[in-house]
Amino acid sequence: MSELYAFLFSLGLGIAARLLYIAESALAKRTGLFPVTVVLDILLALAVGSALALYIILTGTVIAPYIFACLGGGYMFMFWLTRRKKPRDNS
Repeated sequence: MSELYAFLFSLGLGIAARLLYIAESALAKRTGLFPVTVVLDILLALAVGSALALYIILTGTVIAPYIFACLGGGYMFMFWLTRRKKPRDNS
């Protein structure tokens, strides 16, 4: 059962990472400053990485490849749902 919880936590963390990235991108566009974008990207990566590390440490979950694959899968799932479609150039 702990593998299921690790799977669901990683999936949720990937989804949350994408939603945080969308919010962070909107804030960076609003400010228009490149250093703000870099700092927010670093903070986002640290937040997601530390959340996953804390979950693994506090629950004693075995580090397995499916945890990282599920994290990326959750991110990609939200990416496909939230991406903007560019109009096709028919020339």
